[in-house]
Amino acid sequence: MTTISFIGDIMLGRFVTERYAKQPYKLVSESIVKVLSEADVCIANLESPITSQKTEDSLKFAASAELLEQFKWIDYFSLSNNHINDFGNQGMSETIKTLETERIGHNGIYTETYKPILIENNNEKIAIVTCADMMNYEFSEDSPYKTLRVNQGNIIERVILQYKSQGYFVVLYAHVGMLFSRFPNPVIRDFIHRMVDVGADCVITVHPHCLGGYEIYKEKLIVYSLGDFLMDGASFRRRKAGVLNLTINNGTIASWFITPVLTNDDLQVCQPNDETARKMLSSFDWVSKQISEHSSKYTRFYKYQYKKELLAHSWSTLQFEYHRRGLKGLFRTLYKRFSAVNAIAKRILTDRSKMSYDSDAVGEKNTSLNDIR
Repeated sequence: MTTISFIGDIMLGRFVTERYAKQPYKLVSESIVKVLSEADVCIANLESPITSQKTEDSLKFAASAELLEQFKWIDYFSLSNNHINDFGNQGMSETIKTLETERIGHNGIYTETYKPILIENNNEKIAIVTCADMMNYEFSEDSPYKTLRVNQGNIIERVILQYKSQGYFVVLYAHVGMLFSRFPNPVIRDFIHRMVDVGADCVITVHPHCLGGYEIYKEKLIVYSLGDFLMDGASFRRRKAGVLNLTINNGTIASWFITPVLTNDDLQVCQPNDETARKMLSSFDWVSKQISEHSSKYTRFYKYQYKKELLAHSWSTLQFEYHRRGLKGLFRTLYKRFSAVNAIAKRILTDRSKMSYDSDAVGEKNTSLNDIR
């Protein structure tokens, strides 16, 4: 029997870096670290390159090795996400070197042949495959690095089949989905179903910046969006996340449950109070029920639900800004961030049901991934 804790996005740059520089502090409370350390293996997504490079661009995330030292209890970081290339080849090289110096495992960025995280523990064989649906900045032509992408579905299928045939319990840990939506977009949901069809035993997603729900497809567990474990998002919804606690016994899932976690005003991950935890789990269950009830006509359901999700995200952001800055500060923020307000409005008015990612959220336009083979 082997227990694995999967957590969502960890972003150690921007305001997290600024706050830590003013007064170093525990980024994750002792109680949370203790709980997560009890698992045999802990896996997270590292959303910020560890680099010495600097930038004024708030959408490029850079973190220092000093902050990473607080996460040595994590066994593996996935580097397959849309921010890993924010600082190009140098940023990726520095990140990999730092992780290896700190003796923290990593996966997702490779140079020749992709190999998943392989865990052999207590007679269990587990392969964890990582992939992403987009890059804010595409890899340069001279880049020695690669990462598995959703539009390379046939390659991912081959990896799943290869390790499934060798007797591994195969988990797909995918950085996919629409920003700020608890529900999976139909194109990605179809892709995930196809990965289960070819042999994935469990699928877990991160990236939408909010806690989602789950689905049982062909008796396999799919958990949609664990949310931001640690990030500086200016929204109450973005500060709430879940940890997936998975127990694997004899090559099957023996049990699983979600542990709610919260990033507080001081940018520290902590346990939510009982009422907040109850509401978070209630939301998780409600999303799961809606996915199940609308499964046969999911695209039609998603078209309208996505608009509701962005409205709910916008309201949560307004509440957060009022909580943090007061009424005058709220209006000042809205004035300064008019372009962001306009971008959300544009997303609400756009049909996202046939898109695999937020194409208007990237730094450089990527080739469309809408037609996934």
